[in-house]
Amino acid sequence: MSGGEVWSLPDGRTVLIISLTGLEEAYGAVLVIVLQDSGRYPGTAMSVVIGDPLPCTAVAVNTVQLRVDRFDGAKLLGPVDAAVMIRVDAALRAVQDL
Repeated sequence: MSGGEVWSLPDGRTVLIISLTGLEEAYGAVLVIVLQDSGRYPGTAMSVVIGDPLPCTAVAVNTVQLRVDRFDGAKLLGPVDAAVMIRVDAALRAVQDL
């Protein structure tokens, strides 16, 4: 698992991995943003509209830590573009007032 990947989980949620690559091996968990359906939220300082690999919106306040076993049976949908991750990073900084 790597930062910037979008996964469809068996429980029906779709998530964007935002933790550093390798944390799942070191700690058995990853940090993710639970993605929202496309068109539900506009792009703002706290949210990023994503077009590919899945039309959706990443809202920076929707962060969750998940154990890696939650990914058993999950499907990798693909990575987001580097430009999208730059906007996600900025949204996370805005939410955390950094």
